[in-house]
Amino acid sequence: MTGLFLSFLAIAAVLLAGREAVRVARFAAAGASTVALVAIATLVAIAASAAAAWLAGGLSAWLAPEHRTWLVAAALALAGLEVLLLRAPETPREPTRSLGALALVLFAGVLADASGLLLISLAILTEMPVPVAVGGGLAAGGVLGMAALAGADWEKLPRAVLRWTIGPLLLLAAPVIAFLPGFVAI
Repeated sequence: MTGLFLSFLAIAAVLLAGREAVRVARFAAAGASTVALVAIATLVAIAASAAAAWLAGGLSAWLAPEHRTWLVAAALALAGLEVLLLRAPETPREPTRSLGALALVLFAGVLADASGLLLISLAILTEMPVPVAVGGGLAAGGVLGMAALAGADWEKLPRAVLRWTIGPLLLLAAPVIAFLPGFVAI
């Protein structure tokens, strides 16, 4: 249960302040079907979380137990840097209308960015990849689904405040987890 909760909080924070939700909201603002976008967000969240759990199962044998907390700390630090340094891309002049292309970009963004690394590292640390995948999938689906429903209103969120709040919190959590091994008693 702890893995589910931790992955839900971490992935929700990273995606809320990150770039993928902005992409979905801009796609919705360009006139894409809200139902189709919510369905894509849900499918992408499930697929990316399942893939992260599967990868964690294969990688966990390679890491000694004492290195697992360091992997989570590194993932948190990278997530904090990603949130702080990588801004959402500018709205393209001629955006594509392809839902398939959006699904591929979202899948790659959720799995290969900081959120995917956080899911993998938490699944390895807890040795319970399924609850971690469920928590990450719920968070990703929820945030991306809210962005699809919000559409143009998502741009009204204070994204700079979110980035400069969540990013440093993730960076601060990294050394706390790395240097206080009793802090993460999962």
